Amino acid sequence: MVNKVAQNIFTRISQIVTTGAIVSVTAVFNTPKTEAATLTPQLIQEDLFFGRNIAGGGEVSDEQFQVFVNNVITPRFPAELTIFDASGQFLDSTETLIKEKSKDVLLFTEDTSQNQIAINDIAQAYIQSFNQEAVLRVANKDNLKVSFGLEEDLFNNSPEPKFIKVDLFFGRNIPGNGEVSQEQFQGFINDVITPRFPAGLTVFDAFGQFQNSTGMIARENTKTVSLLLEDTLSNESSINEIVGAYVKQFNQESVLQAINEGTRVSFGLEEDLFNNSPEPKLIRVDLFFGRNIPSGGEVSQEQFQEFINDFITPRFPEGLTVFDASGQFQNSAGTIVNEQTKTVTLLLEDTLENELFINEIVRAYVQQFNQESVLQVVDEDVEVTFISATKPISVPEPSAALSLITVGLIAASGVLKTELQTRKKKLNQPVILPSFRFKAQVNTESKKSYQVMF
Repeated sequence: MVNKVAQNIFTRISQIVTTGAIVSVTAVFNTPKTEAATLTPQLIQEDLFFGRNIAGGGEVSDEQFQVFVNNVITPRFPAELTIFDASGQFLDSTETLIKEKSKDVLLFTEDTSQNQIAINDIAQAYIQSFNQEAVLRVANKDNLKVSFGLEEDLFNNSPEPKFIKVDLFFGRNIPGNGEVSQEQFQGFINDVITPRFPAGLTVFDAFGQFQNSTGMIARENTKTVSLLLEDTLSNESSINEIVGAYVKQFNQESVLQAINEGTRVSFGLEEDLFNNSPEPKLIRVDLFFGRNIPSGGEVSQEQFQEFINDFITPRFPEGLTVFDASGQFQNSAGTIVNEQTKTVTLLLEDTLENELFINEIVRAYVQQFNQESVLQVVDEDVEVTFISATKPISVPEPSAALSLITVGLIAASGVLKTELQTRKKKLNQPVILPSFRFKAQVNTESKKSYQVMF
């Protein structure tokens, strides 16, 4: 209730503020603590997609983006973040194909209004610094569990097992000295992960960073292993064994585990993967294209790019993101098979038409490159936002601004007290009413200052 009232107030204040006047507002509701207020907010996954093309020409360099991460993102989210390189493309209003490199910054953070404000601040800073139109935000809140340790009950262990998505984040820095090499990590996958999950896995290269207690930024190369498996107790135990083995073998503190139970998985065609909501909503679809050709050879970069241009972009012209990855599985003879992979991420409405488009894309790839299947992972429980530049709005006279703020806060105080009085009658027990303090100041370019307190 308090958060909702405060949100309405500051939404109104934001509508009367531009650089012409600075409004400083302090509003404090002293309310009694309740059991709900002491609950720890759940961790959610936030993906922020930063396009690197600069309007007018040029590109945000790796060095510029790293400085942006250091100065803008890490101070707001010092615990940890993971960065993936990707490439995107879309058709503009003239049907011209636009390609651009992009960065996907992945955060696991508490679902609080303060963190949402921080994410909006990050997006606005990037838009202003590099002349961007928007930053894409994809939040996964439902059916997500996150752990940094062992022995936690992360799987639902459904009576009828279903496929879930498990992402394991392996940091490669070795405390004291050195780094887990590519060869060492591949050996770990072959010896520890694949024997437990022979059906297949996908590995993404990334790098992470965090700010330690002294304020120093620590960076490390990272491997993210994605697994699609049934939510059984046996598989949960296998995940714990993998994490324990990596921690012990490479002297690690932990392995981040993210479990998403809200996905639908398909390896074939004609399956009803979309909910087809009466009111279409944006969902996330990840398509995993293996590049090995059974008769020999591999789908080249050029061939895959042509496939995107000819089959995917015409059906989804608004845009897509492509990640390079590597996959492996163990065949029936016990031989480990490795292959390069392309993961295409789409954000689209869950309509029947789009579901048919996905089937057409899968069918075309299977036929053109003699594939057995294309893995499809659909997540309907995401929030998609295109954070665009804040538009300035004309400012009324400072006295009028303070009048609006004052009236709004007085009304908010009255609404809050009325609500608590109502609860008191319903619960038939004492309810402590909140005290309320407010101070506002408007400074204008003419150096005039207006204050009101009550």
